[in-house]
Amino acid sequence: MFQRPRDAAQACKHFEGTLTLEMEEQSRGKDHWLQLTISCGPRCAQVMAFLPEDYPSAPKVEAKHTYTVNAARLLERVEHVKYTLRKPYANEEAQRTHVQFSGNKIFALDGNRLAWDVDDDLIVRQPFMVLPEALGYLKFFGNQEITAIMGENYLQLTGGAMAIQTRIEGPFVFNVDGAVPKKFSEEFYVCPKDFLGELDYLKKLLHSTDKAHIFFSSGRLSLAAASGNYSTQVQIDGENTIGFGFELGYMVDALRQFRGESQVKMKVISPVAPIVLEAEGRGDFAMVLPVRMKEAVAA
Repeated sequence: MFQRPRDAAQACKHFEGTLTLEMEEQSRGKDHWLQLTISCGPRCAQVMAFLPEDYPSAPKVEAKHTYTVNAARLLERVEHVKYTLRKPYANEEAQRTHVQFSGNKIFALDGNRLAWDVDDDLIVRQPFMVLPEALGYLKFFGNQEITAIMGENYLQLTGGAMAIQTRIEGPFVFNVDGAVPKKFSEEFYVCPKDFLGELDYLKKLLHSTDKAHIFFSSGRLSLAAASGNYSTQVQIDGENTIGFGFELGYMVDALRQFRGESQVKMKVISPVAPIVLEAEGRGDFAMVLPVRMKEAVAA
């Protein structure tokens, strides 16, 4: 068992052809370990390894539910939503740090925003939560169909000779359908690339002590900063008379969810209601909570 598998993999990136692996047991007092020598032509790497008996065995997963999924599609769905999560730290609630699975939805939220992806090709029978870092290893399966085995405390993903096993949390049942508004007062389209470009312009005008709050109305983006008031314009397709404020960073992340799309639909109800973003032909959505802004600042 490699002590530093990432370092060993990094060394092997620079090898080409057949590898020669030599293993020698080392000891110092009560400590025992293995020294591995990996060589390829003139290049050589010596790395340390654990003895098998010193490495914990993977817990056995007793299957409660089993699903067949496409690894690439599952990873894509996770990538759509994971940006909304907070970094894990002591006393942080798991529902704000884990990707959640419920029914035909994969979603993530941090209390200020929500992103979700809907796909009937995977309908889980029992909600659960997984850290996004563990699901990132789905990339190693490529585009193949894999088996997802859900146990009492662990999720195991298997395909061919490789398996990924990670702890699951939950169920924490968050009602996505209940949190998302059903009717909207206005719907209009924006170009995400252009919108992001103008937000980047406003961001560069901020000082570190400034609050990154933007007011949006009829395509006009306004920023009140310590150094002055700034504004710019983005083209919209449709009518927008309801002005609303938002946290700049949250809107940037939501628009980036739809990178590559020519248009994104923004749906609003009032200055204090959630803002929903979606794109034609896609099953993923984003929701950003508004920021209450003083009329003087908004003006």
